[in-house]
Amino acid sequence: MSYLSLGGMFRAACVLVILAFTCMGAQAQIESTPYPPSDVAPASVLFFNKYTSSPTSPQLQDTQINITNTNQNEPISLHMFLVDGSTCSIADFFLSLTQNQTFSFLVSEFDPGVQGYIVAVAAAGGTPTQFNYLIGDEFIRETDGKLANLAAVGVQKISPGDVIPNGDGTASMIFNNVEYGRLPSVLGASSFNSQVTHSTNLALYSPSSNLITGAAVATTIFTLVYDDSENVHSTSIRIVCYIQTPLTSLRIAGGSINQIVPAGHTGWLRLNGGTRPILGAILTRGPVFIGGHNLHALTLLPTYTINVPAF
Repeated sequence: MSYLSLGGMFRAACVLVILAFTCMGAQAQIESTPYPPSDVAPASVLFFNKYTSSPTSPQLQDTQINITNTNQNEPISLHMFLVDGSTCSIADFFLSLTQNQTFSFLVSEFDPGVQGYIVAVAAAGGTPTQFNYLIGDEFIRETDGKLANLAAVGVQKISPGDVIPNGDGTASMIFNNVEYGRLPSVLGASSFNSQVTHSTNLALYSPSSNLITGAAVATTIFTLVYDDSENVHSTSIRIVCYIQTPLTSLRIAGGSINQIVPAGHTGWLRLNGGTRPILGAILTRGPVFIGGHNLHALTLLPTYTINVPAF
């Protein structure tokens, strides 16, 4: 009997040890979850990768921004930051959404004639807060015939509650996988058709670290261009605030984009921001297909801070 009891106790102890290590492993896995930016999951911060409009012909070039609060019980305030891609200057305003409310606006009515990107931050009492219930998208129409519906890229706030203000009228949103999810430093354009038959533009930016006055920081994006036979060529793209550039303007070592990806072939891009975060989208127009999509996050930056006003 004693041997059976000891055996049973030993087996029970083993189970407890196994469970303990399993739980510890599960907890470690949860704590190391990368929380990448996503254009499908609801979040507390939304990045709209491109906006544009014509001040004289908005029917030919404009952007419709759509934001929805999916929370069924709680309202939320949003601090909207429209960043001018030419000067890095900021236009901002507050938007209130009740529970289950969706809101749309045309940028031609808010910031006409400007091209850039938009950051929408969930806020409470004038400071950023955790509210992972926001989704959004945008419709873009350009004078050259390009059309796209881009989902907003969302970043969740991981830590609960509000961001504590700094005491000088600012608050620091830290994208480090502790307070907020991390931002991408390497992006991929999964595919593009030959520019012999298609017209494709890249829209790229490194989010400003200062959404109070704007911060202009020159960033060189090291870029690899792959053809569909796995051959690779290098180039670089320099951005300060924001850039929209056609693929045909890339100065590539080893030949032009049309030589590397001739008619009837496809290629893809890897874009590396180094120590700075980068976001963007790709828009294309061809004889059959017209559209666009956000660039894919391949590698995440360990940490990055964006300062915003706090009241």
